[in-house]
Amino acid sequence: MRKTVQRTKGFEKAFLKLQKKWRAKFIKQLELFLDDEFHPLLKTHELKGDRKGEWSFSVANDIRAIYRKEIVNGRTTIIFTFIDIGSHSTVY
Repeated sequence: MRKTVQRTKGFEKAFLKLQKKWRAKFIKQLELFLDDEFHPLLKTHELKGDRKGEWSFSVANDIRAIYRKEIVNGRTTIIFTFIDIGSHSTVY
């Protein structure tokens, strides 16, 4: 199965506002995420309410990455679109 990562402009802006150590940690966690979206260390979960259809995983401490996923081409490709990143209180 092929996995593709996209980032929205909103994600890019939020990412650049993070401290350098959290940006580096996101990149490391992204590698783990692409290997296993539901690895226990990531605490991946689907969101509810206004954010229904979006997912979140833990980057570190209080930092969360929010994304959408789309399965295309008869389940041969998954597109992960990252839409936000930041502290729990910022992204929720």
